[in-house]
Amino acid sequence: MGYALGAFGTGVFATVPTVLLLYFCTESLKMAPALAATVVLLPKLWALVWDPAVGLWSDRAQTAIGRRRPFLLAGSIGVPLTFFALFAWPYPQGNAAFVGVALLYFLLTNAYSLFAVPFISIPAEISEDAAERERVGAWRIGCAMIGTLIGAGLAPMLVRAGGSGRDGYVFMAIWVSLICCAGMFAAFFATPSATGTRTAQALSLRQAISILLAERPFRRLAAAYVLQLTGVGIVSALTPYWIIQVAGRTEDSVGTALGIMLSVTILSTPVWAWVVRHMGARWVISVAALFFGVATLGFLAVPPAPVLPSLLLYALIGFPFAGLQVGPFALVAHLTHAAGEARGNRAGLFTGVWTASEKLGLALGPGVAGLGLAVVGFQAGAPVQSQEALWGLTVLLAAAPSLFVWASLPFVRK
Repeated sequence: MGYALGAFGTGVFATVPTVLLLYFCTESLKMAPALAATVVLLPKLWALVWDPAVGLWSDRAQTAIGRRRPFLLAGSIGVPLTFFALFAWPYPQGNAAFVGVALLYFLLTNAYSLFAVPFISIPAEISEDAAERERVGAWRIGCAMIGTLIGAGLAPMLVRAGGSGRDGYVFMAIWVSLICCAGMFAAFFATPSATGTRTAQALSLRQAISILLAERPFRRLAAAYVLQLTGVGIVSALTPYWIIQVAGRTEDSVGTALGIMLSVTILSTPVWAWVVRHMGARWVISVAALFFGVATLGFLAVPPAPVLPSLLLYALIGFPFAGLQVGPFALVAHLTHAAGEARGNRAGLFTGVWTASEKLGLALGPGVAGLGLAVVGFQAGAPVQSQEALWGLTVLLAAAPSLFVWASLPFVRK
């Protein structure tokens, strides 16, 4: 449990930028949607290099407190500080804010990697018993879902409670940073210093790439997960626009909708975990992907004005979303354990690639959303949008997640 509390931090800091950063850039800073999409996407592309590098670094680290724990400590300090700065910095208005937001988000994603990559490595090497690895992973996923609930549900409410606008985002950043800092430090103190059996030898870039290319099941799972998280990220990023612009409600309603979605996700996680044990992770991933795509198409049928139908739709989306978390993480723990041990105790390398894939998917979602908003004619900061733009927003929210999530199914089949 102490280890799993660190997932509050990974859950929140992976979710809040996905849900609010695009909206913060376009509506609070008045940045053009295409430029805001670039802000969200660029740092995560760098993570494709940085995260595996952190994994290799932690694989061969030798310190008095273990291989992984120095990285947990550095991330526990760096992530809350850079997260607060991201939303509290006195940016100029308009496109001039691009450089400042991009730089701080770049620093946040790098600090996040220092914590998340070693943190996710731990279940794969904590035990030779597959059931114990699944149990440790289940605790982590449960806390990560609660962290995601805080990030997607509570954060918009805190913005509203802080007075909305720039002041509201500062208020939110203070409280979220404090909550998650506590959870991340709990993981640092609870994680044993001795994880894994050996310290890995240094690898060249060519050797690391060769190892990754040899593990086809891992690569296929990572590709599927990127596509699935892109679909999930589109829903999260476009929800504030749909709730406020189309449904005509306030920021706290964004928190309510996403909070209901993620509450259902948390409650249904044990159900999907049971199905994984009896039917297998691959079956769970496929079924959950199919259901998720069907559920998001409901935005084309649900009238936005009545509150109850839209909240029920978000609850319906939350159920398969749990399967898209439980299935991949159950499977990746086993693949990482087997591949990491077979390749000379390289769990950090594989989890580095996995967290980079996770970041890429969560960045591609808002990136696609921002570019889609530009295509449908959405005007940043405008008090009233055209009917064509609002209809295009609804179609984008309904269809784009389905396309990405369903595109992952061929990768899961084998």
